[in-house]
Amino acid sequence: MSGAVVGQVAACVAVTAISGWLFRLGSGLRPVAVAAWAPLLPLLVLAPRVPWFAAVSVAAGAWFIGQLGFWSFYTRDVHMPRLLVAVRFVGGCAGVASVVALARAHLVAGHLGLAALAVPVAWVALEFLVALRSPHGVSWSVAYSQADVPAVTQVASLTGLWGITALLALPSSVAAAVTAPAGTGGERVAVLLAAVAIVAALTGYAVRRGRRAALGEQVHVGLAAVEQPDGPVRIDSPEGAALVSRYVEKVRLLAGRGAGVIVLPEVIFAVAEVRMVEQLQPLARAAVDLGVDVVAGVARLGESASANVAAVFSAGGDPPSVYQKHHLIPGLEAAYRPGRDLRYLPGDRRLGVLICKDLDFPSLVRAYRRGGAQMLLAPAWDFGRDGCLHSRMAIVRGVESGVAVARVARSGRATVSDAFGRIVIEADTTEGVAVDARVSLAAATTVYGRLGDWFGWCCVALTALIAVAPI
Repeated sequence: MSGAVVGQVAACVAVTAISGWLFRLGSGLRPVAVAAWAPLLPLLVLAPRVPWFAAVSVAAGAWFIGQLGFWSFYTRDVHMPRLLVAVRFVGGCAGVASVVALARAHLVAGHLGLAALAVPVAWVALEFLVALRSPHGVSWSVAYSQADVPAVTQVASLTGLWGITALLALPSSVAAAVTAPAGTGGERVAVLLAAVAIVAALTGYAVRRGRRAALGEQVHVGLAAVEQPDGPVRIDSPEGAALVSRYVEKVRLLAGRGAGVIVLPEVIFAVAEVRMVEQLQPLARAAVDLGVDVVAGVARLGESASANVAAVFSAGGDPPSVYQKHHLIPGLEAAYRPGRDLRYLPGDRRLGVLICKDLDFPSLVRAYRRGGAQMLLAPAWDFGRDGCLHSRMAIVRGVESGVAVARVARSGRATVSDAFGRIVIEADTTEGVAVDARVSLAAATTVYGRLGDWFGWCCVALTALIAVAPI
């Protein structure tokens, strides 16, 4: 084996390990924002310098290493079949390898502009097309790594989640283009200047949006959770009666602090459909006595079909209104029937209600915004270790459509964020919590809220054009 071949093998092994480690840091259950900008750089710099098969193998291997941390989460926590998880892993590896292969073809040919554009748009196209068909919505995206960086997340108000993904891939693709073995100096300069102009424009947009924030009146919202067994507790059992009392105390505590709307987690109780109003009477009385609106997650058990619902108890004593969860976890929530309707607080269309996984679907949030919602109230559950990531998904949904989000999970986080992705208050709910905050509502919707996935479709079209461009 020649020295050149040994060097290539060593480089491939090193890049696989480095990019895999960076993928794991930047796209895990607790993603590191800085790490998410770097995984593609070693892959793309290596790609035009090694044979095609080596480049795509390294890309697939790096992604596989980066996703290994999700295996136990999918199989143990979400209860996904192992075969389905394996298919998901293989599909992801194939997708990443395809993106690198497309960029490599143009890097080798010296088409530096196309190569620099190929990675951001193809990566977005991959995420977007998967999300269109996935029962898990947009839960798979490296963009969530930036949820704690408001200057970056503002891009979502213009392009949706997809603009953040493209922005994350852009520096690596540009660096690979300007250092590629083939290509002219003029084209390298043009690629670099175009990238700088794009970043400057997006930065200016983010700064301008933050400074010109048009905010409306404030809502004082409270979030509460208590320790309880896994699964909903039957409300007509001794344990259920004790649990209701504990939640009523939390409601009293938050009402005493001034909260006018109080959100409790997902499926905390199991109630009989025919006796739902009667069995939830303690929460209804507390809402009236304390002059607050209470949103509580409940498993409503029916003879023919059950449902995962959020029951809304108004301060005015109206009969409870019910929101039925639209997007159920495959397998884990097979016993429940999905809902179709939107639900707002009685007499106040500024406040919409949904449940946990519903926030993984931007189209549902956009529908609420078009219906007048300026804040979403979300009972949630989570699985402990995904609490941070899932709360960040909700924050990004708020930025996309210009809504504040108040979300409380049984085994995760209690988080209130405004329409600009700024976290107003956050707390861990593992051992119970009662937090409250005032959050200002946004007065206007966003470009993405009005136009939807225009950027995602543009990236699909551009990817197709780049793929068929002469090499």
